[in-house]
Amino acid sequence: MNTTAAIGSRPGRASAFLRRMGANAFDAILLFAVWLLAAAPLAIAFAVAHRLDSPALQMVLRGYLPLVGFAYFGRAWIKNGQTFGMRAWRLTVRAAHGRLGIARALARYALALVWWVSLGEGLMLAFRGHELAAALPLAVFAAGYFWIFLDPEAQSLHDRLSGTRVLFTPKSAGARQEPQTHEAKA
Repeated sequence: MNTTAAIGSRPGRASAFLRRMGANAFDAILLFAVWLLAAAPLAIAFAVAHRLDSPALQMVLRGYLPLVGFAYFGRAWIKNGQTFGMRAWRLTVRAAHGRLGIARALARYALALVWWVSLGEGLMLAFRGHELAAALPLAVFAAGYFWIFLDPEAQSLHDRLSGTRVLFTPKSAGARQEPQTHEAKA
């Protein structure tokens, strides 16, 4: 294999990180829309029976919306290895070894969810003026995604822990190309 051509056709670590964040932003917008549609019937039912600020509704949504999120991400990863955001940024998720089944997709989703919930919690604490308390959840988020800069194949921590890999598919001039890792091996 010509390593010069391989390196030239693969984005570096910063590009891998930026592509991931771009795909995540795209998917976050879509997921928010899916969550609105999924929560609407529950909110209407609670509005009729109780109140919208009911603690019971909050509890139901905290359990229900992550399941809806997994339905979106897990189905896309298992079916074709890409969410809409990943497709837009030409990224594909695959199992590092074996098949990307529901267990591996669930592990990847749960670990990524830890990082994103940590980011949300850290930002809320920081905006409330608790900068010191925000440091821990923000560090948890950073550990998950900034791992890309330490990993030999530019993979995130949740990919390593769940046994998955995110691959970049460069634009092809004609024929469909296989996805490639972000870093070339020497």
